[in-house]
Amino acid sequence: MPLMRMSVHHLRLLAVMAAAGVLAACASQPEAAAGPEPTAVLALSSDAPSASPSASPSRKPSPSPSPSRKPSPKPTKKLTTPMTAGADIPASKPSPAPTNDGIPLKGSRSFAIAAGSTEIIGTGSTLVPYQVELEQGIAWTSKYPAFTVNDFASIVDNVLRNPRGWIGSNEHPVTDAAENMTDVSWSFQRVSNSPTGVLHIRLSTPATTDYLCGQYGMDTQGVYSCRYGNYLIINLRRWLTAAPGFDMGLTGYRNMVINHEMGHRLGFGHMKCPTAGTSAPVMMQETISLGGCAPNAYPFGEDGTFYMSNPI
Repeated sequence: MPLMRMSVHHLRLLAVMAAAGVLAACASQPEAAAGPEPTAVLALSSDAPSASPSASPSRKPSPSPSPSRKPSPKPTKKLTTPMTAGADIPASKPSPAPTNDGIPLKGSRSFAIAAGSTEIIGTGSTLVPYQVELEQGIAWTSKYPAFTVNDFASIVDNVLRNPRGWIGSNEHPVTDAAENMTDVSWSFQRVSNSPTGVLHIRLSTPATTDYLCGQYGMDTQGVYSCRYGNYLIINLRRWLTAAPGFDMGLTGYRNMVINHEMGHRLGFGHMKCPTAGTSAPVMMQETISLGGCAPNAYPFGEDGTFYMSNPI
């Protein structure tokens, strides 16, 4: 009987132990069931840096070489053909020019030449070499103090450098059937060594202007300018006072007279007002009559339009 009791006791112990084992197994089950991480998390983990040695830093690309500057095209020919003599003189003779208004009336008829030279102004295919000269022996007054040949040269150079001046033809070549011109363009260079065919731009007193222009049959009446051969003769009177009725002031007049006379050098004759209210072509005789046009000092507009009309 004791053996039987022990067996029963042992059986009870075994039952308790078994139950405890089951509980322990149940308590550890959730940890075992966790298993591997979700694949989505693994995918994110694969983006993390690996433990392998880091790659050397990428080499910065060397800067691109700056494009080489293209040289400006050089003119292919020079304009040296003499001009036909002419002057912008009204048909009816005006009142005589005053003689007591302080304008220096005469000089020595000899001319000083502006020293040095400029670079080639513009990129036009036809080069126009020019020389700037001022009459000497002028008795300047307190009202009109001394004006030097370098002063004159500086103004002429700047007029010719203006993008609305004749170098506007570099971007907008000129075609004018009336003047037998097709896609022409011009560049300019001031020189001082009087090469053959150079254009002489002279500023002279009223008396000397009358004398020089009179040799070619033109009566400039102490007021007007003229041109002949390779010479542009600019009258000092209007250079200092501008022209009555030309409503652009002294600077505007000086721009206009240089551009107008240079236009004759390039081969243009006089033009008409194309349409009332529009800008006058610089080749109009603007100081005589505007014909309904607005005064203008330049061959080209700001948009590159060449102001032109039928010739007179």
